[in-house]
Amino acid sequence: MATISSIGIGSGLDVNSIVSQLVALEKQPLTTLTLQATNVQNQISSFGQVQSQFSALTDVATRIADPTTWGARTATSSNSNAATITATGTASATTLSLDVDQLAQQQSVSSAALPPGTTPGAGTLTLQLGTWATGGTSFTPGTAASVNVTVLATDTIANIATKINAANTGVTASVFNDGTNERLLLTSKTTGAATGFKVTSGDAALAGLVFDPGTTATKTTGMAAAGIPVQYGQDAKARINGLAVTSATNTLTNNLPGVTINLVATTTTNYGLSTEAKSPLTMTISEDVTPAVKNVNDFVTAYNTLNANLVGLTKYDAATKTAGLFQGDSVVVGLQNVLRSMLGSSSLGASSQYLSDVGIEQQLDGSLTINTVKLSAAANNGTSLQQLFTNNNKNPLTNGFALKFQTLGQGVLGSGGSVTNETKALQNALTSNTAAQTKVNDAATLYETRLRARYSALDAQMASLNALNSYVTQQVAQWNKTTA
Repeated sequence: MATISSIGIGSGLDVNSIVSQLVALEKQPLTTLTLQATNVQNQISSFGQVQSQFSALTDVATRIADPTTWGARTATSSNSNAATITATGTASATTLSLDVDQLAQQQSVSSAALPPGTTPGAGTLTLQLGTWATGGTSFTPGTAASVNVTVLATDTIANIATKINAANTGVTASVFNDGTNERLLLTSKTTGAATGFKVTSGDAALAGLVFDPGTTATKTTGMAAAGIPVQYGQDAKARINGLAVTSATNTLTNNLPGVTINLVATTTTNYGLSTEAKSPLTMTISEDVTPAVKNVNDFVTAYNTLNANLVGLTKYDAATKTAGLFQGDSVVVGLQNVLRSMLGSSSLGASSQYLSDVGIEQQLDGSLTINTVKLSAAANNGTSLQQLFTNNNKNPLTNGFALKFQTLGQGVLGSGGSVTNETKALQNALTSNTAAQTKVNDAATLYETRLRARYSALDAQMASLNALNSYVTQQVAQWNKTTA
């Protein structure tokens, strides 16, 4: 008997076609499941945008809720060539007068001119920081210990400068070249009267490198000798609204909260003399409303972006008869209702209690517009606008609007929040859909296996019957020939 090598040969049926059609019927639920999966994936994608936009709105609200973002100040000087001014949010809005009587400076001295490569001789230089009385008549040592610098007989002026710098004396040494000769130039590292210095030595070879105006020898042979220019260290002196202030540097930082004044040039001539003449400059500190207005604009933009998306996701388009992905969804519609209700609430304790009071007006579609005239007036009305957004009553229903939206955003985006829960629900729905499709495919595969097994058995039985039929037919034909 011949072996059946392909299903359907024994029966003569188009078994593959029959099985394919039956399996296709078994897989029909996949059509619905696939459409559902596509819809859920679209919902996940769209709701991801909602989540991102809610987060952006919360970030803006958090920024606005910070009081420091409302403290911008503008500070100006009537003579920036003499002094400049900056101010932080802790500075009060005010107008001040400033007299710059004296600038802070470093002590600077030099040796007499020496031929290049001169080696003064061996010995020890002692450098001591401190304060010189006016004119260098006396010296008061500072708290830092004196520093000794050893000079060898072979050391040039350049070698000596290098050793002084390496000894960390508080003095910077350099070689000044006038084109013919060179000098040892010593300068305090910082400005101020207390950063002056004197240089002494018990070695005659180094007498020309000594600076101690209080001794007769150095007035004739040392750095204090006649004809050698000397600049003594001094503090800055100024008058703010007539009140005297001093500083070791030309930067005034501790006189007024949040105010920094940089002194550039003196405005007083003949300071301290009978012929003294003042030419004060005016410094003005005022509130800068630009950041506040930008914050409000950022808030409105973030809100409108979120609102437009929520409207699109929940609307029904009558023209195309198409429903939004979340039309009738209780979570998304609920978010819309909460947002719109919050816009109409008040900020108790603020001089302007409603958003509309400062020109932020809600439209029929839920979006916000800004009346720039009203907003500008509110921004320039002291802390009125700030209170509207940051007033804290310890009550989410009556707090300032920045606090309200910050609290709402943190709630719906946090663990257990409505946005977080909706996202999880959509992901779970997609996971369940995938499992359902797998179940249908698995069932169809088993069904196809059973069908092919049954048709294989039918083929074998039909083949056997066909063979028997052929044999009987042959025998009858042979019998008929024998009897004929």
